[in-house]
Amino acid sequence: MTKKRTIGKNFGNDLIKQLYKVKGVISVTIVGSFVNNYNLDKVGDLDVVIICKKITNKIVKNSKEKIKKIKFKYPLIKRSLKINDTFGPVKYDAKKFLTIHMMIYDVKEHIEHAINSPFTCFDWQRSDWFKGKKLKEIFPVENIYLRDFFESRRNSNEYLRDLKNNNISIRKYQMYKNKIYLRKKNYKIDKKNRGEFVYHIINNLINNYNKLYINKNLKVSSKNFYKLFLKINKKNKYLWNEFKKLKKQKANLNASYSDKSILLAEKFLKNFNIFLENERKKCKSLTFLRHAKTTVDDTIFLGQGRNPEILKSNLKLKTNKKYDVIYSSPLRRAISTAKLFGKRNIVINSYLNEINYGKAEGMNLKQYSKKFPEKIKMWKNHIDTKFPQGENIKDVKLRMLKFLRTLIIKNNFSKALVITHNVFLRCLIGYFLKIKTKNYFKMNIDHLQKFNFILKEKKIHPDFKRKDLKKTLFKLYD
Repeated sequence: MTKKRTIGKNFGNDLIKQLYKVKGVISVTIVGSFVNNYNLDKVGDLDVVIICKKITNKIVKNSKEKIKKIKFKYPLIKRSLKINDTFGPVKYDAKKFLTIHMMIYDVKEHIEHAINSPFTCFDWQRSDWFKGKKLKEIFPVENIYLRDFFESRRNSNEYLRDLKNNNISIRKYQMYKNKIYLRKKNYKIDKKNRGEFVYHIINNLINNYNKLYINKNLKVSSKNFYKLFLKINKKNKYLWNEFKKLKKQKANLNASYSDKSILLAEKFLKNFNIFLENERKKCKSLTFLRHAKTTVDDTIFLGQGRNPEILKSNLKLKTNKKYDVIYSSPLRRAISTAKLFGKRNIVINSYLNEINYGKAEGMNLKQYSKKFPEKIKMWKNHIDTKFPQGENIKDVKLRMLKFLRTLIIKNNFSKALVITHNVFLRCLIGYFLKIKTKNYFKMNIDHLQKFNFILKEKKIHPDFKRKDLKKTLFKLYD
């Protein structure tokens, strides 16, 4: 390792160590390009994510003081220190300043950020340069979904609109009556910022699409980046050469950018949006739904042993959505729910059944604990025990996987609805989000709550609405 890289790595380690000492901080992570090269001379800014239990003015102030003190330990770093405490893509003169982009969130704000900006948070999760809790442990972004490209914050069209107006919206902490608030502000950008933003927009979109395509949180290789760029832009070599020029300019911290970068962004984004729409058209739509609420109390075990009807109030439910096929479990509450969406093309499939509670059917948790204390003890030891004369999570998961294989084989639909039950859906979501079986019971799934998937090239991928996912998973990360 060269002397400059050693200095950079030591600086980063000191930064993490000192910031983690701030009272109330539970996680410090260095993210961005500095993670890969450690060379402070080659980064425009150093991004550090700080998570605390609850944000206070004291934490913000103490964090800034820690950063300023660290700089004095490294006299070989000639650039002046600048702390950027805003949330947004603000860039400062890299020739003059070593900018520390200090992003402080409390747990609640980090969860909101993961929901609204999954691309950013998913990228941050790759970093192993941290102290305290991993970002993924606080609230994970397990996958990139196709809908994220259309619904997430800071999407491509939003960036383009800002670039054209030479204006970017950012957020910044402000004090008011001894309380700290996050305020939205507008920031004017210059040609250099504009050029760098265009590069990052294109680079990030291709990287994010690659993560969706391979279903892994990996940076795309140079070879595959080139292939994807040409695929998106219909083999337009002129655009590729313009992007290469932009990349070369970005490597020079003192470079200035021409107005051509805006034209490149416009052409690329137009092609990217067309490409995404075509990709979406190739996908088959799958919606999994928990049946409507029944006449039975939710606090007792309701599995396969009883067959209640749904509440009459649900019969007023109206939907304009049309499905080629509706799959339903054989239980009355599922079939009645399926009929709310259309009486034709309902296919009964026993794989979709609720868990078999066996002798526990009709009991509440207190009664079950009293009658089968050994089963409760096994639960507490994270053993996936079967209900007496019934099933366990593994049994339901096996049924769930068999049903998914059935869908892949019999894929003669463009839009399908699947009516099933609480435990089946916990197994389905837990499987795709890699949640530990012992934590399945913490998932909250409301009646009539929908979970979206897509079927593409004989593979099923989640396409969840992030806000719905937050409602389902909040008990796992509270």
